Amino acid sequence: MAKRILIYTNHFDPEHFKINEAVKWLTEEGFQLHLVTGWPNYPQGKIFKGYGPFKKSFERKENLTIRRLPLIPRGNGSKSRLIINYLSYFLSTFFYTIFLIFFKKKFDKVLVHHTSPFFIAVSAILYKIIKRTEAILWDLDLWPQSLEAVGIINSKRVLNGIEKAVKIIYKKFDVVLVGSKSFINIVLQRVSHDRVYYFPNWAEKIIEENKIKHKLEVDLNPNALKIMYTGNLGTAQDFDTLCKVIIQNKKENIQWIFIGEGRFKKEMEQLLSAEIRKNKVRFIPQQKLAAIPSWVAKVDVLYLSLNDSKLFSQTVPAKLQSYMAMGKPILAMLAGEGASIIEQANCGFIAPPNNALKLNEQIKNFLNKSKTERINLGENGTTFYQKNFSSKIRKKEFIAYFEN
Repeated sequence: MAKRILIYTNHFDPEHFKINEAVKWLTEEGFQLHLVTGWPNYPQGKIFKGYGPFKKSFERKENLTIRRLPLIPRGNGSKSRLIINYLSYFLSTFFYTIFLIFFKKKFDKVLVHHTSPFFIAVSAILYKIIKRTEAILWDLDLWPQSLEAVGIINSKRVLNGIEKAVKIIYKKFDVVLVGSKSFINIVLQRVSHDRVYYFPNWAEKIIEENKIKHKLEVDLNPNALKIMYTGNLGTAQDFDTLCKVIIQNKKENIQWIFIGEGRFKKEMEQLLSAEIRKNKVRFIPQQKLAAIPSWVAKVDVLYLSLNDSKLFSQTVPAKLQSYMAMGKPILAMLAGEGASIIEQANCGFIAPPNNALKLNEQIKNFLNKSKTERINLGENGTTFYQKNFSSKIRKKEFIAYFEN
């Protein structure tokens, strides 16, 4: 068994990412972890209160050591600010890795939890090559495809250059985990082995338990069809189309609730200002994970979407499994593997990406469903989740990658 594991991750608690629970699994099994991450700043773009220079830069919790490195926060999420954020964190991880190589005891395995940016993998490979240890890539954000999909980089020459660099780095990883079956063939073209495994998302334990623990003082309309979105309000979700549909349905007895922060939130508030004044749209600040089941209990339908792109049709949104675990029917505007899961589970209604007409139809379907019918759809999702995505299944698989 590999006892000492070096983990690189772009995000960690108090930011909400699956790596938080995966780290807990490993510590519970007795592994000694050294986790390298940055100052928390996602998704607000500001360093979280209580973190930063000389504040919680180094923490030790039993067999977990956390090293938080300096970075320039994401700010408003503009292209230039994201690039600065990525480069600042890359430099921090690179120089800290040099320190680990020369002044710390060797780690048995290296894990990269890759959301974005991919530069974090460079430091891990540097460590792997010099210390001759096994490297595992848990890839949740395919580069450069994701950069093109959200419009950060549009130059084919630049994208091709990044693709070549990414392929070189991939070949250095001994194991690659992907959250979508559609990603497997893409990754197999980059690595020199076949140790590429489907490792889908799961819902955190607190979401699986789905217990109402928080008393919420909100004036949600008890008679309306309440549709909620939780998570990042960014550009990848095509909220432009959704806002148009919300306005088109302003006469319907529907209340929309958005929980979270992100690059597109201000624009959404401007587009929907009239509906906000009429209390038909509510924006709630980002909530602690433990409070989400209490919010979800107050609504009828959960919404998710992704833009129309080849990459996103191959992507399963992380929140899909969480929605299913909480037993609410799903209204989705997406294609590909995510849509296929909803269809297999029979837990909601789907519209193709960027298709306002079809999304309108599916909203009408929910309006015409009885409360019992909506409950049945939600229960279908929970049953499918327990059989295919539960944290017990994922934990067993994850631990095996470090024991073998």
